[in-house]
Amino acid sequence: MKKISIEEHWGTPEIAKIKDEWVERTGLPWSVNLSEVPFVSQRIGDFEKYRLPIMDEAGITMQVLSTGSPGIQGIEERGRAISLAKRINDLQAEIIKRYPGRFAGFACLPTQDPREAARELERTVTQLGFKGAMVQGHTNFEYLDEEKFWVLWECAEALGVPIYLHINDPCREVRKMYEGHPELMGPIWSWGVEAATHALRIIGAGVFDEFPKAILILGHLGESLPYLLGRLDEGYVMAFKRKRLKRLFSEYIRGNILITTSGKYRPEALLCAVSAMGVDRVLFAVDYPYVDPRESVGLVEKTPLSDEEKEKIYHLNAERWLKI
Repeated sequence: MKKISIEEHWGTPEIAKIKDEWVERTGLPWSVNLSEVPFVSQRIGDFEKYRLPIMDEAGITMQVLSTGSPGIQGIEERGRAISLAKRINDLQAEIIKRYPGRFAGFACLPTQDPREAARELERTVTQLGFKGAMVQGHTNFEYLDEEKFWVLWECAEALGVPIYLHINDPCREVRKMYEGHPELMGPIWSWGVEAATHALRIIGAGVFDEFPKAILILGHLGESLPYLLGRLDEGYVMAFKRKRLKRLFSEYIRGNILITTSGKYRPEALLCAVSAMGVDRVLFAVDYPYVDPRESVGLVEKTPLSDEEKEKIYHLNAERWLKI
């Protein structure tokens, strides 16, 4: 069965250096040293020795490429962010061209300047053929619900492309709740909480009321949100007797958000995600090179889904939503 995976990271030494700069500038240690994860440093910048052979072994036809966190969002200086984003996007376009049919791309965006980010999204979609953008969480602790970023949402809606919201480390104030418990930082908990809260901020700010056709993608089976639909609706109604949003939180999640299978999970979690979101809104992803594609395929295969449902998850949904 054809497979398209849509959260697949690549990088260069220049991109990797941004994390070290971010740590030095903020004084906040990064949750996890992912460079110590086996094979990541070898594989993230490689395409022929590891990536393509592993894709072939797992039966993956195409990866949608993107950089990892903190990426461009980790840069403080506006001008540098703009120039590096353009350079990385052009390099990614060259990679896609070099291997026809094997790769597509999500743009990295210089959200330090929202208008420039919108321009770069338009350029990469209309000129380079990219399928949307991936934003690595907050930008210097500013979130995409803020009105200055609405120009980016307007552009994404007009182009008909999604914004994939990736993880980032939380700010100093949020980290207080994890003090004394470093085991809760990173992929085990804090990253998912950060991404889910960011998504809820976007909903709560009315972004999807202003831009009803805008699409947000969340990895890791929706960063827990599909399992909280009832609680979110109950809480919103209880907290706000005069609701300022046009719809319930669950309606935005099921109407403006897509989720992917990136990362590791148990088969029952995927079943719950399909039940909550509908199979048409669940897309296959691996989170390469941090997760082995063969393992990701195995997790889908272990889940009691019909062949029709698997085909939608593996490639039909990506083809539809990303226009592949």
